[in-house]
Amino acid sequence: MPSSRAASPPAAPGWSLRRRLLVLTVSVTAIAWLVGGTATFFVSRHISNALFDHRLRDIAEELLTFADHEITELEAAGAGIVHVEGARTVGAHYHYQIWTPEGRLLLVSVHTGRTPFAPLRRRGFSTDLVRGVRSRIIVISSDDGSKILEMAEPLSARSVYLVPDLPLLLIPLLFSLAVPLGFGAWMVRAATGSLDESVLQLRQRSPDDLRPLPLVGLPLELTPIVAAINSLFSRIENALAVERSFTAAAAHELRTPLANIKIQAQVASLARDDASRQRMLARLASSIDHTSHMVDQLLTMSRIDGLIALRAQAVRLQLDLVAAHVVDEIRFSADRRSQTIIEEFDAADVDATEFGIAVLVRNLLDNAIRYTPVSGTIRVRTGTRGKRGFLVVEDSGPGIPEAQRQQVFERFFRLSNAGAEGCGIGLSIVRAVAEMHGADIALAHSALGGLQVIVEFPPVTAAAPDVPAAAGGAGDPSYS
Repeated sequence: MPSSRAASPPAAPGWSLRRRLLVLTVSVTAIAWLVGGTATFFVSRHISNALFDHRLRDIAEELLTFADHEITELEAAGAGIVHVEGARTVGAHYHYQIWTPEGRLLLVSVHTGRTPFAPLRRRGFSTDLVRGVRSRIIVISSDDGSKILEMAEPLSARSVYLVPDLPLLLIPLLFSLAVPLGFGAWMVRAATGSLDESVLQLRQRSPDDLRPLPLVGLPLELTPIVAAINSLFSRIENALAVERSFTAAAAHELRTPLANIKIQAQVASLARDDASRQRMLARLASSIDHTSHMVDQLLTMSRIDGLIALRAQAVRLQLDLVAAHVVDEIRFSADRRSQTIIEEFDAADVDATEFGIAVLVRNLLDNAIRYTPVSGTIRVRTGTRGKRGFLVVEDSGPGIPEAQRQQVFERFFRLSNAGAEGCGIGLSIVRAVAEMHGADIALAHSALGGLQVIVEFPPVTAAAPDVPAAAGGAGDPSYS
């Protein structure tokens, strides 16, 4: 037999915040290290080349000074080009030539060609090939301008001085990479460790443990998340408490009318004559109506509790039209008691849900009809006070003592001397709807002699045309 439960979709592959932070830390550190190392390499090479160039110039100037005297003696003796042993003079890796400005070669080092390394008119440093080897070349002239010295140093000779020091350079470079990486990894684990601790606390809890998670030691970025979880725990705990209280109260309230129905049914079955039986059946029908009304109120309360989360679905409504429609629906109940309903409806726009407003008006009218005596009077008014729409329902019943006007909004609370059957839910539904719409509700003494209920709604989201209030209505602070 196939299961009726739909197969749950496969969980999406998760991602690790810690892993991402580690990858980010390693990447940023490695990039910074590479950029810093590259910059250090080029700066160091530039400084090194500058130092080698400075040394090459010093050697060239000294060589030109010492060679000037030797060339003069050789020319006086009538000798030609003289080969000087480079290894004994300036080092085997240096090659030099001394020329006249006219291009006559005067002196040349051993194993050095007779072609100028660079144009004789050029002065300063350049880099070029000398006998197939990339070399650094310097061209200088003597103080009197009679001699020009060209000296070349292979670039490979310069790197010889750096190779022995490479291990010494690599060690601190690697150390400079390892330390930030290790420190970054430790910081990431320390920063996300509170996540593991919070998860562990949640996993070890029982389903009914709704204690708030501790906020001590959390990073600033994680504190709002844990605070939101604690707020959710608090709302769940309040909802469960309300549900438990509601269930207990509903069970207690339903037990009495159900017991009465059972007793009346038993008495009706034992009646000796039709008159007694009809009388008991009428009482039984009344009890059933009362119980049915209570069930309807309980269902309405449950639905209102569910609609509180949907307050964002409010639309622009005409309060006077909704109230008039509800009055037409409930007028039959008032007519059965010979009660008069006075309607004074002025235009009033409110942002609300139509179901919620209808439930609010219906419960206020139902209470007024129940507690107003036969042939009594009920008045319903709507209008605007400033930019706030209002609803007023008043009756000629016994009213509510001022000391108990806050208690009557509690669920299942009934006045001991009310004199009418009720389940104590009507005004709690009214308050729930008012709170859902951000409206203010107040109880006062009515000019009709009974209770006056005033519901004032917040201004609509967009400015509406000003509607003049009826005399003695919207502008009257007492709404009477």
